[in-house]
Amino acid sequence: MLEQVSAPVATGPAYFSQGDYDTLSKLVDLIIPRTDTPGAVDAGVPHWIDRQVGAKPELQERFKEGLAYLAEQSHTVNGSSFTLLTEQQQVAILQALSTDPDTARSGFFKTVKDLTVDTYYKTEAGLVKELGYHGNTFNASFPGCTHPEHWPATEDSKEHAQ
Repeated sequence: MLEQVSAPVATGPAYFSQGDYDTLSKLVDLIIPRTDTPGAVDAGVPHWIDRQVGAKPELQERFKEGLAYLAEQSHTVNGSSFTLLTEQQQVAILQALSTDPDTARSGFFKTVKDLTVDTYYKTEAGLVKELGYHGNTFNASFPGCTHPEHWPATEDSKEHAQ
């Protein structure tokens, strides 16, 4: 059965500092931005990732190191925080991070992407509004495959093949 995550009630971080939570919010927004459907921030993804990281010590160290790396790179680029960089600068840092041979740093970004996608598609915004899922439905009839090459061989087709 599909678990659906409801919209968050709380508005601030439970585990992260406000600055790290803002960076996390920007990261998930870059991964799944608002388009004609709600984005990851609209769906409350930062809230749920904050709760997941707070509950899992194995994620806490990864996020601590990853967020520190983003802060370091941001200060190198223009002396400010990740959230104050232009989107082009943010994307450049993330592109470099996604191909970084340092598995800890690239693992952080992969974890953020995985948690963002997994969480987003458990929300109404991702599941219903973006994917158009309408619950368990059934078809009164099933037309079957429309590709003749996938149909089972009949006696007539076997004779013609010889």
